[in-house]
Amino acid sequence: MDNVPHENAVYDGEWTIDKQVIDTARLEVLPTGLRLRLPESYLTVLCFDKEALSSAWPFQYECMAQPMAQPVVIPFRDQGYTNNAKYATMTTTEKSFDGMTIYIPASFSITVNSASYRVALLSNEPANAVYRNDNGLWTIGIPIERFLVTNTATNEEQVRTPHNPFTLYYNAKERIR
Repeated sequence: MDNVPHENAVYDGEWTIDKQVIDTARLEVLPTGLRLRLPESYLTVLCFDKEALSSAWPFQYECMAQPMAQPVVIPFRDQGYTNNAKYATMTTTEKSFDGMTIYIPASFSITVNSASYRVALLSNEPANAVYRNDNGLWTIGIPIERFLVTNTATNEEQVRTPHNPFTLYYNAKERIR
């Protein structure tokens, strides 16, 4: 965003799905984007639930997927503003699946049975961020329809689909710096 609101500011906030808090995280506003940790443990459960694991690629029920808990930086670009807020689209990687353009707003790393994997969040629409002038806080919305799981050693990929598409929200609760 031009004139990024409170560049270099730090916020505490919550990740939610369907208005249910699933994790907390710290958000840093950088000149290059918004830096925060995704709710990796929760997303890993959605990606590797037991029913989905019955396909056993290459996971077994007994496997323990361990998220790496590394923050990501999601770049963004201005989309517009009002007196009340600034709006941005999260600039993402795009990939073609089945002839459709799919957005990848972020990804995270996990280990499963000592193998490393990258789990990319996939959506048919881009993620968005809103900075509200009235309270000075950020909200991020990331729609998720599928996960792209890539073995980082072999580059073998598999698309995994949760039971229902959902939107992951981050809501800053307070500015701490």
